[in-house]
Amino acid sequence: MIKHPYSYIFLFCLLCFVPFLGSYHLFDWDEINFAECAREMIITGNYSTVQINFEAFWEKPPLFIWMQVISMKVFGINEFAARFPNVIASIFTLFSLFFLGKKIANQKLAIWWTILYAGSYLPNIYFHSGIIDPWFNLFIFSAIACFYIANQHKDSNTFLHYFISGLLAGLAILTKGPVALLIIGASLGIWLIFNRFKNMPSALNVLCWCGVLLLIGCSWFILLFIQGNESVVYDFITYQIRLFQTGDAGHSGPFYYHFIVLLIGCIPASFLALKIVLKKQEKTSFIFLMQILFWFTLILFTIVKTKIIHYSSLCYLPLTYMGAYYLINTEKNKISKWILNSISLVNLLISLLLISLTYILITGKLSNYISLDDPFAVASLNANVSWSMLHFIPGFALLIGAVFAFYYRVKSPLKSLSIIIVSQLILIFSLKMSFVSNVEQYSQGAAIEFYENNRGEGVVFVPLGLKSYAHLFYGDAKPINQKKIKKKYAISKIQDKKRFLEHDKSLKVIGEKNGFVFYLIQE
Repeated sequence: MIKHPYSYIFLFCLLCFVPFLGSYHLFDWDEINFAECAREMIITGNYSTVQINFEAFWEKPPLFIWMQVISMKVFGINEFAARFPNVIASIFTLFSLFFLGKKIANQKLAIWWTILYAGSYLPNIYFHSGIIDPWFNLFIFSAIACFYIANQHKDSNTFLHYFISGLLAGLAILTKGPVALLIIGASLGIWLIFNRFKNMPSALNVLCWCGVLLLIGCSWFILLFIQGNESVVYDFITYQIRLFQTGDAGHSGPFYYHFIVLLIGCIPASFLALKIVLKKQEKTSFIFLMQILFWFTLILFTIVKTKIIHYSSLCYLPLTYMGAYYLINTEKNKISKWILNSISLVNLLISLLLISLTYILITGKLSNYISLDDPFAVASLNANVSWSMLHFIPGFALLIGAVFAFYYRVKSPLKSLSIIIVSQLILIFSLKMSFVSNVEQYSQGAAIEFYENNRGEGVVFVPLGLKSYAHLFYGDAKPINQKKIKKKYAISKIQDKKRFLEHDKSLKVIGEKNGFVFYLIQE
């Protein structure tokens, strides 16, 4: 028995996720998008309507934005504050996994579930970010788990568990929209159908669950109607439908996109779970419910035309549970050799790619090794970025871990697995420490530098041919008053320079850097 497990989890989260949280800029689009919505709430004092560029923004409900507002009120409007809510999400998520694992199974499963989630690539990386999904996934998963506990562990707290499940489901809707209800309702519905509706909750419990869900989940939409902003609700619904029907913002991809993302992104849990994802289970069991949640979510976002990496992030929770379930049900912890071999091989390949990339970056310009037809990409790769031997640390940490994991895979499978997880944690932390800020200079560094150096009272930035929110957040945008505008700047990609200059004579080029062209808009 481990004493004070929650203290260890709390300490891990602080040490793993807080350091260097604000050491690099927010990334376009999602991180800057949400942070800008929070910044504009603070500037306008309008906390009921989500805005971007001081106009109604219908793509997301406000709960996560409110979290960022609170964080910015405490830490200031900066990168650390924008990402800090997900540090809190990491604590609540790992607490929940340990609590649920122990209640539904035993402490051994709880420990491995927590470790696998914290030690797999993408689940860990998301807690370092400023995107919505960690909270969204936590609310959905916890709602489903609480419903299961209420359904299968009938006691004096049954009504309370249904109430909490409905509350969490409502919060999930307030976080990202009605897709939460679709996933929760479908997963639980399929599970109940397979169980032939045995142990159906009483009418009172159903009423409680639905009532709390609707009250919380629809509260923001009702508020918008009361305020006369029903157009925002209609636009929101239209946007949700469009995401299912078309590839949004160029984010299309092959049908197997999320399968590859989960297999590689959730190492080592994904390979451990391969033994469980299709294995027949007892219909009333939690592991069967996890299989349903995993496959429904994966199939749903495989069907959806828009392919974005975090769309399948809810799968991380059932996937890591199945990985932990495999571990504790493996005879004497004899993990199949092919699993550890595969994990070690993939990590070896990743480490060699990272080491090779670092070598290229240190010894010469990346553009010398890559042939590209995109002028912006070529110019970006020619950015003057400072690299040193210290940047080899992430790649070599993973390489050493892969080698030792392969060595111990027969003599001590659990030791091999532990080495894999530790090496991956070192990799992620060391990348965050210095690597990410350097890589960012190739993609958006020059643009953000331009905004930060030229922002000021009465200064407006206009992106030309770019979908970006960076000019708003890092340009410190204010509600536009045409009479008070002192200067107007514009920015475009280098390949669009000629076209914009030919069609707009008010543009004057004042600089170029890393594929971006900067203009002064002359009146």
